[in-house]
Amino acid sequence: MRARDWDRVAADYADVIVSPLAAGLPPPLARALAAVPDAAQKTVADLGCGVGTLLPALAARFGRVLAVDFSPAMLARARAACRARHVSVHRADLAALRPLHGRVDVAVTVNAVLTPDPDRLDRAFAELRAVLRPDGLLLGVFPAMEAVLYQGLLIHERERPGRTPARARARTSAILERAKYDFVHGTYREDATTQKFFYAFELEYRLRRAGFRRPRLGRVVYPWDEVGGFERFPGEPPMWDWFVRARPA
Repeated sequence: MRARDWDRVAADYADVIVSPLAAGLPPPLARALAAVPDAAQKTVADLGCGVGTLLPALAARFGRVLAVDFSPAMLARARAACRARHVSVHRADLAALRPLHGRVDVAVTVNAVLTPDPDRLDRAFAELRAVLRPDGLLLGVFPAMEAVLYQGLLIHERERPGRTPARARARTSAILERAKYDFVHGTYREDATTQKFFYAFELEYRLRRAGFRRPRLGRVVYPWDEVGGFERFPGEPPMWDWFVRARPA
């Protein structure tokens, strides 16, 4: 989505965007932020801050907070969400953050790296590294492609009883909207919008290539009543996005 697309959804953000921040800080992110030493003397950047949901929590802990987004409407709502004097807003594309290079102790990005363009992805991951000081820390949440495949497995298991294998597969593909996914490139297309999802191995590859060492991956899980347009399977392990913790090499 382009900046003007996000401008259009800014007023209805909570209704149209499924966010891992909707119920507060996800536990892995909360623990990682709480473990940052001397946070009151450090600068944190919320890269792709959206409407500023995360900003109050960051402002309560860190000495300086940079709220970064390329949508003017999102930034306006972010500023309204957190008016603390040590929070500043910056309009910038995540693939072009030169003014912030080397200024950030902790970079946080929550489902903001969504471009399917491989060249822009390269630049975005490089910029996540470039904004950090040498001893900095990246904390990120990225949409998980494996979770979509997991959803497909659960749908297929539900659809198998009483059907031929071919019919069960066909129903699974239709329910999952398989035609909208490109499982090689990790994308989902809805109308004119294409969104990027990430495999774990791809995240590790991109992070290492961008200059991070030993990235650690965990999960931000979504209860079944918070999975948006996906099918729901109460009683089964929940769906997830990837949680990344990485430091510069």
